[in-house]
Amino acid sequence: MCKLILHWMIICSTKMLEGILYTLVEKTDCSAKVKLLPESPIYAAHFPGYPITPGVTLVQMALECMGMKMTGAKDIKFLIPVIPTAEGLILTYEWEVSDDGTASIQAILPSGELCAKMSVTLE
Repeated sequence: MCKLILHWMIICSTKMLEGILYTLVEKTDCSAKVKLLPESPIYAAHFPGYPITPGVTLVQMALECMGMKMTGAKDIKFLIPVIPTAEGLILTYEWEVSDDGTASIQAILPSGELCAKMSVTLE
């Protein structure tokens, strides 16, 4: 199942979640801030009454912010749940891209807690 989801992410467009799950608040060459939209239909299904941001969408949002597509995942870790707040949680992404096309990405909550870290190969 996980490989199927990653394959789906590899072939999908680069802006499939913007406006549905998040809005872009700020972007630089190596970071972005996004506001999660608590009214998103994704949260109605994952999970009813206790919304949690799906891990696969954390990866996709990072790629959309970077304006990149991935060809593979080397290491992805979801460290703590990302729970949207009524006013919309601001999530910060920071990344570094190496010369070999590998990106190291971190997702950080407003409290400064690291909620996800990823190492992916970019297209």
